Amino acid sequence: MVEGSNNRESKTGAAGTIAVVIARVIVPLWLAIGAVLKLMDLSPTHLPAALIKWCGGLGIDLMFVLRFEIAAELIVVGVMVLLPPLARWIGVAMLAVFVPVLIGDLLLGASSCGCFGAIKVSPWITLVMDVTFLFGLLLLGRSEPRLAMTRDLPTSRVLIAGVWSLLSVVVAFGLSAPGATVPGGIDGSVVESSGSAALSLPADGYYMPQYQDWIGRPFAELDVAKWSSNLPDDVISGTQYVIFYRKDCEHCHELMALYFSGSLEYPTTAVAVPERNGFPTENLQPFECPECRLAELPSGVDWFLQTPVLVRLADGVVECAAEVDAVTPECLAQ
Repeated sequence: MVEGSNNRESKTGAAGTIAVVIARVIVPLWLAIGAVLKLMDLSPTHLPAALIKWCGGLGIDLMFVLRFEIAAELIVVGVMVLLPPLARWIGVAMLAVFVPVLIGDLLLGASSCGCFGAIKVSPWITLVMDVTFLFGLLLLGRSEPRLAMTRDLPTSRVLIAGVWSLLSVVVAFGLSAPGATVPGGIDGSVVESSGSAALSLPADGYYMPQYQDWIGRPFAELDVAKWSSNLPDDVISGTQYVIFYRKDCEHCHELMALYFSGSLEYPTTAVAVPERNGFPTENLQPFECPECRLAELPSGVDWFLQTPVLVRLADGVVECAAEVDAVTPECLAQ
């Protein structure tokens, strides 16, 4: 009986030790790596696709969401390391928030969860890891040695955790986005529009289109048109198309090959959309619209245009604008 009791105690002790390591080492390290990598890049394009879709649709500032996420992760890391009695349940709460977001990414077909900034990691991998850690904290954590109640936490540790939390917020919201520059800098920088005026690029470093707001407005008056270089002056005449495309976009290539590869019934302008650091040099797709007039948006900005985007104009006014399917695209004139 004594030997059996000792075996059970040994197993319980081992489970408790694993739970402590998960709660105070592995999960904080996992979160810290993700927060630091996102902080180095500070690009809202690396937010989970589910958050981008939801927050973007509601008009919520994506850069604020990114900075808030980084600050929250850094705060949780500090609390889990500095305040052991809170570590397990803080970790459970954080991971429980991540899981439905990752499931949303999988449902949207995202190739990367954005959890580690510019380093692309499949949502499947992150989901498996997060669920493993979550169940480790929930199940093994029951065997974790009982710690002092939160009211008995050392004042010095609480103060350090508070300072860490404050610094986390300052760093997350105070650091400027690296690499988000165009000649003159992203803050207050200007690009020459198709007219004589110059337009400041978005100071927060990204542009999220609201296509419904384009409908019924003169295309030339839209910010995205003013930011486009070499936009033709005759977009105010008759029926015309504008295609926003990326040079490595297979669906853009397919759209052009199917509907814009021959003699064009209506004048068409193809606007190339770069990544923040410029146009890609690999996996370039053939350009299938030889009669298209060419324009491009400037680099230095995260353009949330899910290409191909097709815009139909009538005497310069936007009649239809949508992110389209290459085979049966919206906005084609009937």
